[in-house]
Amino acid sequence: MASKTEINRPTNSGAEDNVGESGRLSGVRQTAAEAYESARARTRAAVTTTRDTVRDVGQRTIDGLETNPVAAVIGGLAIGAVVAALLPKTRREEELLGSAGRKLNDTAREAIVAAREAGRKELDEIGISRDGVRRRLEEFTDRAVGAVREKGGSDGGGKP
Repeated sequence: MASKTEINRPTNSGAEDNVGESGRLSGVRQTAAEAYESARARTRAAVTTTRDTVRDVGQRTIDGLETNPVAAVIGGLAIGAVVAALLPKTRREEELLGSAGRKLNDTAREAIVAAREAGRKELDEIGISRDGVRRRLEEFTDRAVGAVREKGGSDGGGKP
């Protein structure tokens, strides 16, 4: 059992408690400041990387448009057609364009069928058919594979 003097003896003075608490708060403050600076640096790096990526994508898009503007126009038309197909028709559109839209669709379908038939006739006239193309493609593939095998054998890259 503890003696009476041990029980009544003060363990710390108030001043010592304040110093210890102040030290702990200073450590917490320091840790929070370091975490903040670390997060800030990572955010700055992410923003820089994102900005560079967006700039590169933008430049590649511009280069692609300059290289092949027809593809850009066709792509824009295709996107517009998809958006138009997804959006519902309004009553007003149906009233104003109903008969014209039906006529346009019918004409477009007829044009597609006519173009397909004309293309088939042209290919038939010059002797190109589905079977003919398939046969030529197989011949080409066989020749290419043979050339690769020959090249492999002549360089010593073949099997010993």
